[in-house]
Amino acid sequence: MFASAAVHYDRNLKDAPTIHAKPATLNPPDGAPEPAVVIFKTRQIQNVLPLADALRLANQIADAVDAHRATAKEQLK
Repeated sequence: MFASAAVHYDRNLKDAPTIHAKPATLNPPDGAPEPAVVIFKTRQIQNVLPLADALRLANQIADAVDAHRATAKEQLK
């Protein structure tokens, strides 16, 4: 499991609410536009993900949240 350094704690808490996603389009040099998801931090584009990678990332985030929930449930026993 990744552990963020304590020195980054305040910045991580400040930045977290500014990260958001919206529908987007990837425009390849030769071809039709492809559906995508754009990830922002405030108004700055961090990345534009093809749908398959956006779904992969969404599932990884959900799995990470579930792992913490499972750990919390075990600690309550």
